[in-house]
Amino acid sequence: MKIQLLSFAALKDFFPPKQELSLDGIHTVFDLKNYLQNKNPDASNLIKVSRISINQIIAKDSDTITEGSIVAVLPPSSGG
Repeated sequence: MKIQLLSFAALKDFFPPKQELSLDGIHTVFDLKNYLQNKNPDASNLIKVSRISINQIIAKDSDTITEGSIVAVLPPSSGG
């Protein structure tokens, strides 16, 4: 399955801001989070607290990711 992965804020220190991924065996948001944590263990704590959106809709860990989806990883951020 191919998806487009967008990384924001502090996650751009660990992953490219935009990349196309070919993923086998990744079906849910939970699977994707595990994949990303294994790909870059230094980003693990940040991924654990990040929200995921699929095609601009905030997703739960159990939500399914489908072919061609645009998936964004949204870490917590602060502003002022």
